[in-house]
Amino acid sequence: MGSRAQVTYDKEVEMAYIYFCEPSTYKITSSKELPGNDDIMLDFGEGIPIVGIELGGETARRMEMLADKGHIFKKEVTTDGKTYYSFRLSDEKPRKSIFHPDVESIVFHFSDTICEDFLGIDIFDSESYSEQDLTNQI
Repeated sequence: MGSRAQVTYDKEVEMAYIYFCEPSTYKITSSKELPGNDDIMLDFGEGIPIVGIELGGETARRMEMLADKGHIFKKEVTTDGKTYYSFRLSDEKPRKSIFHPDVESIVFHFSDTICEDFLGIDIFDSESYSEQDLTNQI
């Protein structure tokens, strides 16, 4: 992904976008709502599970502070030694976590039980997503 921003925000339409990979590398094949939160649209890609996510409403406004930032994900390791990539808006503990039925390896976290207060994402698919794209590390 190089120096490209991983988060963008459009003030005119109050929409944010989080890129999981270099968007010009993959064709978006479909967009679907995240079950439980219609402010989050997932852009599915050809050759990759999700190219990125579009955020609207209050979720987008919370992302504005990260606009034009790159590499928002941190590399983490599970207790059983598996690598995953994590992004959080705060240190608050999630009260509910969900995924889209088509991609169980990407988990969305919320601070409430009705999935309105977006906290972050964990990507457990280290084969589809490059560590360099997500964290700027090799």
